[in-house]
Amino acid sequence: MRRTAAVVSLAVLALGLAGCSPAPEPTTGTPAPGDSAPAPAPSATEDAELAAFRDALEGHSPADPDALVSALEAAGFARDTIERTRELDSLGAPVTFLEVAVRGDSDCLLGQVGEGEATAMRAELLGGGRCLVGDVIVLD
Repeated sequence: MRRTAAVVSLAVLALGLAGCSPAPEPTTGTPAPGDSAPAPAPSATEDAELAAFRDALEGHSPADPDALVSALEAAGFARDTIERTRELDSLGAPVTFLEVAVRGDSDCLLGQVGEGEATAMRAELLGGGRCLVGDVIVLD
């Protein structure tokens, strides 16, 4: 019974971290009446920052989070702005993917390393001023 509850809890946590949402409806390229205009494209500085973040994630694995943090620091991100998830799950097994974030003044750089290519994106800060939810390691 405990094992089933733990598996269900992990599945719920994984879905929450994955940010599952319904697929967006296809668009024709022309906004419908009353729709707001698309968000402006990020500036060249933001693109460079996101690219540097993504480059720092490449080639890293969840098994060595210290090397990942060191790569982010080497790319110019301050240690006290970095958050990451744990490399072991609640049952003590290695995780398949590790999430990492860098807090900015008004947004976050979010990334994930694991099997395959590293992913990175920009997102808004959460209400508490953090980027990740759950059992997160905030570096100082």
